Amino acid sequence: MKKLLVIISVILCQFSVYQMIAQGSQMMLDESKVLTFDKKIHDFGDIIISDGAVKCTFTFTNISDSPIVIHNIISSCGCTTPQWTRSPIQPGEKGKVEVVFKNDQGPYPFDKTLTLYVSGVNRPVILRVRGVAHEKEKNVDELFYGKIGQMGINKSVVSLRNIEQGILKQDDIDVANLSKSPLKVETIEVTRGLLLTVYPNPIPPKSMAKLTYTVDPTLLLQQEWGKQTFTGRFVLNGKKQQEKFSVSAVIIDNFRNLNAKQVKDAPIPIIERSYYDFGTAVKGTVIEVSYKIKNKGKSELLIYKVESEKSGLSQVGHTPFRIKAGGSATLKLKFDTREHSGEMINILTLITNSPSKPMVNLFITGTIK
Repeated sequence: MKKLLVIISVILCQFSVYQMIAQGSQMMLDESKVLTFDKKIHDFGDIIISDGAVKCTFTFTNISDSPIVIHNIISSCGCTTPQWTRSPIQPGEKGKVEVVFKNDQGPYPFDKTLTLYVSGVNRPVILRVRGVAHEKEKNVDELFYGKIGQMGINKSVVSLRNIEQGILKQDDIDVANLSKSPLKVETIEVTRGLLLTVYPNPIPPKSMAKLTYTVDPTLLLQQEWGKQTFTGRFVLNGKKQQEKFSVSAVIIDNFRNLNAKQVKDAPIPIIERSYYDFGTAVKGTVIEVSYKIKNKGKSELLIYKVESEKSGLSQVGHTPFRIKAGGSATLKLKFDTREHSGEMINILTLITNSPSKPMVNLFITGTIK
């Protein structure tokens, strides 16, 4: 019963989000055709709690042919309060989103999201504010609890979340020179598709810099889908460091260039039963799993890849898995239980060419003895 409740809650959440996207996508455009922002991430850096609330402003421009309105902005936390231009923004005009971070919850790193619902845009727009709140001002040695050689770095594993095919995506983190002399940073053994840059470089003694990481799917040798990990190493003042810097991402389809008719006629996957319960199985058993999928759209449905939260899953048949418009088919998988034991829920993610459901969750449940 507990497992079933978890599954139902995830399904309902997923359905509501996709339903909202599907309803709007038939008459709306991609964000890139409606508005542009001067920035989508504001980094407050290191702030002191005694300084109180901090503010920032995001400025956007209406690049479409029609007026636009921000209907609502939802913050991921009550500690972050947005105010925005309420009146319609005419073509070519600018609007603002002003954000106040209360800075009253104690010393901690923060990364808050603001979800904007904008007229004419087919998906919510995401803005972020982040930084690190401290009880008192700290020097670079106190700010960085991790390091690679003489370079202070608090995260050697980062995520870019979802990346669309053909669209590069980047983010950055703070690093520091913990030594008393300039630190020249070079990169080696960098995975294809990943670019690592540091500015300023060399990093002045006892100073901070920005490490920017960029993933460009177009640079890969072949088209990849789903979870991908990119890595690189650093050479500091000529000395190679053994620690890896790792960037993860999930590559999904790109729907930015679809016109209104293509969106309206796009494939829509409908799962007859999204969870498969194999009951009780002996450890080492290979379980055959199947899901019946209908395509309610007017064009062919492609399932590029099936991602598994747990190891041991393999797909039966060719990739991508295809379902004709208006048709149905059975997706067959095999799940090897040799590395698992006890009660389990394995979450699968289908990467598809459906604008309303680019990622669909399925579940495998059961007990392994």
